[in-house]
Amino acid sequence: MRPAPALGHASRCASDAHWNTLNAERSALNVMSVHPDYPLPDTADPVMQPFWSGCREQRLMIQRDKDTGLVHWPPKPGYWKHGKLEWFAASGRGEVYSYVVAHEPFLPAFRELLPHILVLVQLDEGPRLVGYMVNCTPEQMRFGLPVRVVFRQLTDDVTLPVWEPA
Repeated sequence: MRPAPALGHASRCASDAHWNTLNAERSALNVMSVHPDYPLPDTADPVMQPFWSGCREQRLMIQRDKDTGLVHWPPKPGYWKHGKLEWFAASGRGEVYSYVVAHEPFLPAFRELLPHILVLVQLDEGPRLVGYMVNCTPEQMRFGLPVRVVFRQLTDDVTLPVWEPA
């Protein structure tokens, strides 16, 4: 993951008005506000690029073996298994395999998300993906909770898959 462009302390203070204006504009466009220190993924990585492109299109893309149908996560490079892997749109449904409720931010960028419900979701297709819950309180969480993917746009290039109760 690459960090969002960071501002020095003096620059950050001087840019508060700009930051607030930008957040207001992004909210009007249904784009999540991004803290300057929010770590962003490398969406140009050749292995992960189809996944991130799918997220921008509101589709959860994962890989499977063309011959056996075995689903692979994390994604593998194109030459893996002699090029027998293909990307496909997953159902976007699964259940909570495990979770933790964070009450302290592990990065300043995540302070506004507290309490932050981190989840390990077992997709209906088999693999487990790490993410976080939205539209859910810690009291509603339980192992086996049916969930579905929703997408949160962070920047023009980065849209994250996140999870909500199904």
